Amino acid sequence: MFLLPFCQWIQSTPSSTLLRESTWGFPIVSAIHVLAIAWFGGTVLIPGLSRQLPSFRRTGFALLLLTGALLFWLEPVKCYASGPFRLKMLLLVLLGVNGWFRSRLTTAFSWVLWAAIIFAARWIAYF
Repeated sequence: MFLLPFCQWIQSTPSSTLLRESTWGFPIVSAIHVLAIAWFGGTVLIPGLSRQLPSFRRTGFALLLLTGALLFWLEPVKCYASGPFRLKMLLLVLLGVNGWFRSRLTTAFSWVLWAAIIFAARWIAYF
């Protein structure tokens, strides 16, 4: 399959190796990712905040994407083989599709998807 060789190539890059083998690379990126989840999640749960400060929400989302990409960059082959990682990516796609629609039902569905994404993310470390 095309994705496995791509993941192997990423894992063999000097930047991936440097981050993966450093003492503080993974813990720092992981901690910033969790903070970005809280930052962006806060703007999702407090609708007035995102209306008053739209750049605040966008910055949290950008930080979330950047740190998520870095976490993938650290261990792409492990992520490729991880069922929970694939589930998380599928749920993120569903969340994006859900974002195109705006109603009370989609807001509730969005919260369920976010909760499922958080659980799937936690399972990545164990499976």
